[in-house]
Amino acid sequence: MTKNIKLYVARRERNMYQKDVAKKIGLHPQTYHEKECGKKDFTLTEAKMLAQIFNCTLNDLFQERG
Repeated sequence: MTKNIKLYVARRERNMYQKDVAKKIGLHPQTYHEKECGKKDFTLTEAKMLAQIFNCTLNDLFQERG
């Protein structure tokens, strides 16, 4: 598990708080924080919802460059 930098950047570019995104995908804000920080993983359903919210692909948010 790694910190989701791309997700953090996408959220900040849209001037959204973690609690706002958490509410949109049905998570407790603390749980969302843990997932964005990489302490826990997002489910596929949650990841798809995030891609919709940020109007991008799953790869745009989660693919690591190697």
